[in-house]
Amino acid sequence: MWFFESSGVLGPYSSLAGVSVFIIFMGLGFMGLAVMVSQKWRYESDKLTSFECGFDPMSSSRMPFSLRFFLLALLFLVFDLEMVLFFPYIFSVTNCFVELSVMSKIWSVIFLLILVLGLIHELNEGTLDWEMDE
Repeated sequence: MWFFESSGVLGPYSSLAGVSVFIIFMGLGFMGLAVMVSQKWRYESDKLTSFECGFDPMSSSRMPFSLRFFLLALLFLVFDLEMVLFFPYIFSVTNCFVELSVMSKIWSVIFLLILVLGLIHELNEGTLDWEMDE
């Protein structure tokens, strides 16, 4: 195709530019297709309520959600991601054939320090305390 061939203007990056333009137009085309296909028709209140055997709903179908669950899940994701990032370092330390540089050891200590300081901060803030303070 003509946009994959190299030209004198961009040199060796012309094929990369052509592919980038092609991907952008393809993405815009798919987004336009999705907008056309997913036309939302008029909403009726009966369609949006929960179904209770033809009767009007007795109460709201929305249940209150405690913010503590959200905070705990968010903390789990953050600390879990940090541990996943730390696993390659653990495996490289246990491998006897790899000699780590001093800078690599310093960065790993800084990473662990940030992890521990974040955990101490969350403990001091009381985010991990499950009991409700009245």
